[in-house]
Amino acid sequence: MVSNGVRRPLWRNGPGVPLTTPFKAGLDEIDHQALAKQVVRCAKAGINIVLLGTTGEASHLSNAERKAAVVTARRALDDAGLQDAPLLVGTGGGSLQTTLELTQEAADAGASHAIVILPGYFSFAMRNDRQAILDFFKGVMDRSPLPVMIYNFPGAAGGIDMSSDELSELADHDNCFGVKLTCGNIGKGHRIANYVRSAEYKKRKGAYLDSVVEGGDFQILPGFSDTLLSALTAHHTGCITSTGALFPKTIRRLYDQGLKGLAGDQAAFNEARQLQDRIARSDGIAVATSFQGAKHFLDHFVEQGLGGECRLPLGKIDEKTKRKVEEALKEDVEFENSL
Repeated sequence: MVSNGVRRPLWRNGPGVPLTTPFKAGLDEIDHQALAKQVVRCAKAGINIVLLGTTGEASHLSNAERKAAVVTARRALDDAGLQDAPLLVGTGGGSLQTTLELTQEAADAGASHAIVILPGYFSFAMRNDRQAILDFFKGVMDRSPLPVMIYNFPGAAGGIDMSSDELSELADHDNCFGVKLTCGNIGKGHRIANYVRSAEYKKRKGAYLDSVVEGGDFQILPGFSDTLLSALTAHHTGCITSTGALFPKTIRRLYDQGLKGLAGDQAAFNEARQLQDRIARSDGIAVATSFQGAKHFLDHFVEQGLGGECRLPLGKIDEKTKRKVEEALKEDVEFENSL
């Protein structure tokens, strides 16, 4: 794909990880060295990189900080010999205009794709105006220099949850390549999959999808890894999971063995079920301990300073949560390191 005169990598089927944004202790500024290490660690494990999503505390960053983070991530990938690795960047803002500005800045900084969430501040005035919601996304896709993924996350969008019919309508747009479903609804994704896998849809969108996605599949991605195997049976194409920052190799193997199992390899399927059992447990702990737990995990188990602090109003991690992360996930870390 070529955008703004720059050749950009294709998105790949499989798991993706929304990275945390590390802040230096006591300084409240981005630790770009730690961010670069996170990017390379996960990319080398075969995980697609997602920057400035919910987990990345994007709403806590200025426009300049966002752009600088994208520059750091793209440079880290290139310097590590991963020039073909895609870089999906969250560019959602408080309005259509702000979102477009952030998307252009991400493109200029080296993003290959954009993921956009519905602005939720005015949800009380928006939730019954479904056409305005659709018009927002269509407006982004009409003018975005990057291919756009829709981010359906009611919890971060004022409770607004988009239906499979609405998302399928947006999937028809010439500049839409996928949807992330952090609504936890596999059935919704299955309905969208049935739509985008039709011969008529592929005839309309096939050339575009081939130009932005390796393999040409419209991307349908649950926002969790605890349902990945079930989602694959429902024609999802991977997942985008914050737990990927903790256990990238385990989740990548779950995806790979799951696909082999669904293709008829019973031994691979049995292994995938065992891996899913493990990830369902660890994903639950990661979600329960939230941003602070993920950052402490990286500092404790991978490298001190890799996770860093959160930015207020997200507070510091307490000792009870630290112990929970260290004790409950120790066995899973040992398994991850064995792969």
